[in-house]
Amino acid sequence: MKISKSNKQIVALTELERKRKSVSQLLMKMESYLYEPKTHGEFEKKESLKDNINRAADNTDSLLGILKINDISIKESLNDVERQIEECYALELEVAKFMLNK
Repeated sequence: MKISKSNKQIVALTELERKRKSVSQLLMKMESYLYEPKTHGEFEKKESLKDNINRAADNTDSLLGILKINDISIKESLNDVERQIEECYALELEVAKFMLNK
């Protein structure tokens, strides 16, 4: 079954919204007492991850706001949407690695 361009755009926007929620959950996990650093290196890694998560959240919020408020075609911003989704996936992987090393 071939997916039309408008359906691809809807899927991309939905996925971006889903990733934004995921980023919020990552931040809550990182702020949990379960993952308190025991060494200086772990503390630095945790702070770096939190900074990256906050930056990704801000970027995603900005992109979603631009797409929704200004009614800009997702087609014009599809590369930005895809890049933001990839960034969120990478953050999820980094957080998972950090938590597994605890």
